[in-house]
Amino acid sequence: MRLPSIVHLDLGLELRGGQRQALLLGSWLAAQGLPVAVGVPRAAPLVGALAAAGVPVVLLPSRRGLDPRNVALLARRLPPKAILHTHEARAASLGAAVRLLRPDVRLVHTRRVSYPLGRGWSRWKYARADAVVAVGADVARVVETSGVSVTAVIPSAIPVVEYPPRTGWHGGRIGIIGALTPQKGHETLLEAMRFMDAVELWVVGEGPLLASLVQRAQTLGVASRVHWKGWQPAAQVLPQLDAVAVPSPHGEGSSGVIKEAWACGVPVVCSDLPANVELVEAEVSGLVAPVGDVGALAHALRRVLEDQKLAARLVANGRKRVDAYDVPVMGAAYRRLYGVLGYPR
Repeated sequence: MRLPSIVHLDLGLELRGGQRQALLLGSWLAAQGLPVAVGVPRAAPLVGALAAAGVPVVLLPSRRGLDPRNVALLARRLPPKAILHTHEARAASLGAAVRLLRPDVRLVHTRRVSYPLGRGWSRWKYARADAVVAVGADVARVVETSGVSVTAVIPSAIPVVEYPPRTGWHGGRIGIIGALTPQKGHETLLEAMRFMDAVELWVVGEGPLLASLVQRAQTLGVASRVHWKGWQPAAQVLPQLDAVAVPSPHGEGSSGVIKEAWACGVPVVCSDLPANVELVEAEVSGLVAPVGDVGALAHALRRVLEDQKLAARLVANGRKRVDAYDVPVMGAAYRRLYGVLGYPR
């Protein structure tokens, strides 16, 4: 059976930021009446999320980008001049392999992280695309430094209307939301907790660093004030927070948590990673601390917790900005890009 003429690919076996972007974009395109499906491994949690959203799913035999079964399925079933849009590195490999067999297919890669492209195949697969999209200017800079041209910068999106407002003051409760991985900066925030007495921290997310972070909190003497919440929807957690910390040291592309906090009216304190300061204007829509600077991070968090006028100003300015990152804005940008590639608008 032939596939729809727009197929998105994500081979992740988790449901993190990139997978949610594939879900949001696929759902928006389907709601516009476009013939779209999303290809995912059979074991991926994205299967259920797509089904619940009413988006057609293409079940792939494995998560390996160069699995011959994945390549053959897509090469055989994609209609002529289809759009094949990949959302992460393995999917980019699969898309490039399909393109070798089906040169008529129009290949789009979205790059979501600010890590340099590897050499050889890693660069070649991106260069093979008809369009490479970066989710931020810093991501675009890194990709182009690797010798691959970027067609467009289209930031990641959130469904703004789904985020309820903050429910009031919660006694000075900080949150950090995201996978427990090195690029999120959890250890820096735990160290900053030593300089913030009577402040409670919610750590929302799962990941491989859980055990080491729990041990670190105990070593630092802050464990009694740190609450490990596991994975929870950000829209449920954010209204219960008084500030959000985004102390990322590397790798961020276009932080969803910053946008989600703006939508809920929660003050943001972030690191000065280039991808973060593309979004946050220091002292206007959030406070900014140098990457890894524990003292500066603690000071910035204390400021938003102790100065309600400052917090209110940051929240108001963030709320003015967030509509630019709503799903229809992202969806319309991709639809225009597909049009440039020859797909009917």
